[in-house]
Amino acid sequence: MEHNLSSFGGPAVGEFNEISGRFASVSGGLNNTASGDFASVNEGLENEARGGVSSVSGGELNSAIESESSVSGGLVNTASGIQSTISGGSNRTAPGNDNSAASSLFTAQ
Repeated sequence: MEHNLSSFGGPAVGEFNEISGRFASVSGGLNNTASGDFASVNEGLENEARGGVSSVSGGELNSAIESESSVSGGLVNTASGIQSTISGGSNRTAPGNDNSAASSLFTAQ
């Protein structure tokens, strides 16, 4: 269980996770990065929270790039606008400020 902790603040749990933002945290998973100040990654695989106060709740290969952006889960989603959010799904982007993207609520039968 190796971690790269180059700042101070929150915990790093899981394996091979990195914290470089002040008061950032990674609370589980593998190869996750919280590099923004007060950023957090809760779990998953190779997720990154780069913006200040950004978060990724889980999933795989998700990115919260700008300040106050968030990705709730899914696969290969990118919230790159300020205060943008993605609630799940795959290959979704929220590139504009205050932008959002959501997965489908229902699947066609």
